Amino acid sequence: MLTKTIAGLALSVAVMSVAAPAFSADLVLYDALDFSGKVAKAFEAKTGLKVDVVEPGSTGEVLGKIAAEGNNPQFDIVWLDGSAVMERMAADHVLQPIPGDIYDKAAFTDFGKSLIPANHAFLPTGASTTALEVNTKKVAADKTPKSWADLAQFAGKVAAKDPNLSGPAYQWLAGFFQTNGTDAGKDLLGKVLTTKSLSGLSSGGKVNTAVLTGNASVGINQDSAIFAKIASGEPVIAVYPAEGSIALPQGLGISAKTTHMDAARKFIDFVTSAEGQAVMQDGDDTDFFFMPIIAGVKAKPGRQTEVAFVHLDDKVASAHETEWKQWYKDHFVP
Repeated sequence: MLTKTIAGLALSVAVMSVAAPAFSADLVLYDALDFSGKVAKAFEAKTGLKVDVVEPGSTGEVLGKIAAEGNNPQFDIVWLDGSAVMERMAADHVLQPIPGDIYDKAAFTDFGKSLIPANHAFLPTGASTTALEVNTKKVAADKTPKSWADLAQFAGKVAAKDPNLSGPAYQWLAGFFQTNGTDAGKDLLGKVLTTKSLSGLSSGGKVNTAVLTGNASVGINQDSAIFAKIASGEPVIAVYPAEGSIALPQGLGISAKTTHMDAARKFIDFVTSAEGQAVMQDGDDTDFFFMPIIAGVKAKPGRQTEVAFVHLDDKVASAHETEWKQWYKDHFVP
């Protein structure tokens, strides 16, 4: 009987260990940003709090993991590019509103304040946008596109990311429809993105490769990815379309079911401080070239900050997310 009881207890413990979350950290962070690991280590060193950084891959893969966890979320905070996807998670009650006093503590610039969502779905920590990435060795100066409409002359030679995988790409697509009109926007993309092997790419890095060494002459890419290549000496430039550029905030959201609110507050305090922002810029990859929105913080050398920004209507973009992503997949992804 004792043997059976011990065996039963052992089995119960084993089952519990499988069913219970494996995390023992003070904070679990899901992200798809290049600098998150460095920031977490710096935060740990400063506060003594332990952060588990979970990086499933692209923004789409992070969102897929969160969706798969359903009513049993395993994250405390999520850090991604894109206001539309944050709006949708807030509407689905995956995220809780950011408390107002947290915004009040951050020294936002006027541009940073303009990125704060009315429903407090997320806290912006920096920004970028989508630009036209032009290879200056493939495109003559007098042929450089200046608007989205100009892409028609490069039909079949334009590289772009799949919005189903890339948060920045969906922000761009929704903004493209906002500034061009949905029907006119679909018509233009249908004329421009005629090579599926170029228009269904999974990352900004692959857009860079297609523009630099592949069959594309122009790319639709996150501007921070372009500036990273410019800084490394590659022959590309970032062109902001005349129609305006949709602002792409880095959004930090808090799980609706977190039990670590105090640690989440401390993490936000750190990333919105000058010290935290410096860590976010301490690297050479795409996301390190963001546009700072905290007063007194300067952008990395070469990072353009004078941009004619247009703010995305997040409610419209969120409402059409599934529809527009599927439309893009049906037409432009292999």
